[in-house]
Amino acid sequence: MEAEGDIFQNMKKLQDLKFLIYELSHRRVDFHNFNILTLNHLPDPIKLDEEYKVLKKDHTIEQIAWSIVKKYNL
Repeated sequence: MEAEGDIFQNMKKLQDLKFLIYELSHRRVDFHNFNILTLNHLPDPIKLDEEYKVLKKDHTIEQIAWSIVKKYNL
């Protein structure tokens, strides 16, 4: 049961991350560009789950979203 809770919690965090990216990009990113774990951005998709894993220990979800917006110029 604990593994299911972790999966749900991680999915919730990724959903929050997507919403914050949308907001911080001043809606230049459309919700249609998001998949479960990625953001379709040319030339290559942004792997949101990997970005989150790298930064989650030292950053808030808002800081992670802002760093993605800045890094990929969204």
